[in-house]
Amino acid sequence: MRVHELSQNECVFALLEAPSSRGSDQDRELLYQFEAFVPQNVGDVHVVFSRPVDGKVIACGCDQDRVRQFQSKAEILVPSSLPGWIGIESTDAICMQLNLLVGSMKPTSFHQRERITAKIMCIATIVIMLAIILGVQRKRSVIDVQLTDLNTQVATMYKKVLPRSSGPNTQPDAIRFSTLLNQARVTRTGAKGLAGYDLVKDLAGVFEGWPRSIDLQGRALTLNEQTLRIELSVSDNAAASEVVRVLSGLNGWEIDTRSTNPRSDHIDLSITLVRSVATENQS
Repeated sequence: MRVHELSQNECVFALLEAPSSRGSDQDRELLYQFEAFVPQNVGDVHVVFSRPVDGKVIACGCDQDRVRQFQSKAEILVPSSLPGWIGIESTDAICMQLNLLVGSMKPTSFHQRERITAKIMCIATIVIMLAIILGVQRKRSVIDVQLTDLNTQVATMYKKVLPRSSGPNTQPDAIRFSTLLNQARVTRTGAKGLAGYDLVKDLAGVFEGWPRSIDLQGRALTLNEQTLRIELSVSDNAAASEVVRVLSGLNGWEIDTRSTNPRSDHIDLSITLVRSVATENQS
């Protein structure tokens, strides 16, 4: 840190009474006292004050033009010593309290540090904002991929469960699936009271045991209190045999009849299941 000392002849000193006020009023009170010791216009003098010492305050002033000469040369500008008539021992600690490069006369290096700090803060803020934006974009990309995968899985399930339908008046798969569930609920009314079966629960069990690993196309599914009829299409006899094997393992059901109808490019498979004896006994 660059320190420059001014000779006593370049400074104006005064021993003032410690102010009774605080804050900005304190400085005005001290400056008012200091005016009596300044041989020139006090507005042309840059003055600083020490901390109170035994009820007294040391004032040190210097011509503003002279102080400005050191703003770019030093970071601390103090008197070399105190005049003897002050009656207070001249120590480095007291002289450092009379640093003239403060307030409006701060050194150039101080303003440079402030500008550098402000630039660093701006750059840091920009970097943080970019990191947040990139993080949000990355998270959004992950969510988009997951949503796409979920939509694909849902579409695949619709394709396997719902009957094949095409044409300009075809309803969306979600509406067709909802209609199928509503039909099951309507079928459930009365049937549960008569036979004690919850058809919606039965339908959920069918979907849970559905042969998802097999490439098939659902054509129709009919469920009542005693029977379950499934009509679908598969690619070949091996797939048909696998479907029969999987559906034969549905909890609470057993295969009653099955039939196949070979087509040019696929095989239509119809399976009728009835409730197992154990399930009926439980009801």
